[in-house]
Amino acid sequence: MRFQALASSSHGNAYLVSDPETRILLECGISHKQLQKLCGFALSELRACLVSHEHQDHARSVDALLRDGMEVYMSAGTADALEVENVTQIEAMEQFRIGSLDIVPFETFHDAAEPLGFLIKSRTDGDVLAFATDTVNLRYRFPGLNILAIEANYDREILARCERMPEKVKHRIENAHMEIDVLCDYLRTLDLTQCREIWLLHLSDATSHEGHFINKVARAVPDGIAVDACRK
Repeated sequence: MRFQALASSSHGNAYLVSDPETRILLECGISHKQLQKLCGFALSELRACLVSHEHQDHARSVDALLRDGMEVYMSAGTADALEVENVTQIEAMEQFRIGSLDIVPFETFHDAAEPLGFLIKSRTDGDVLAFATDTVNLRYRFPGLNILAIEANYDREILARCERMPEKVKHRIENAHMEIDVLCDYLRTLDLTQCREIWLLHLSDATSHEGHFINKVARAVPDGIAVDACRK
């Protein structure tokens, strides 16, 4: 299985997941034109789009994709918040299949109506991917992971130094996004013996440091796992 970031920031998020048979989009938080360009003008080759929650940096192009005839999956709460009807509604812990991919949505913790993460397993190559963005923490452990794509939004020490940032904004960050030390503590609880890639998602422009985050995560996980931050 391959995980590829098209965009990953508060300005917009979109990712591709593919195995030898099936290719899907995770999030559509950039313009339809950008999606077309970054996908090589091959949106029609994608089987579906999964949307984690209703915030525009994750769901901006939902209407355009539906007009294209693409099947879009999201929770009922997300669909209600976006006021869209022609989507496929999914529930946490209820498995479904798209082509050769088996997908289990799971609950995440964000200031959104009914946010979800996704555990994806390929029936062709056997790879397992967990994707969780915009969540302050996670309660699940994922056995047999090969690829982990997970939120690493801010550093509490950098946030504390942002004197010009309104306290209301700081409070929201602390209560809606994952801090780097929280992520590292979580990673230490996982069995990562089969993991080969960890992708850091949604780094904040103002309160993160890419190199520092990569090094910190690399020290928290077993040797041999490739750790990188997704491009903005």
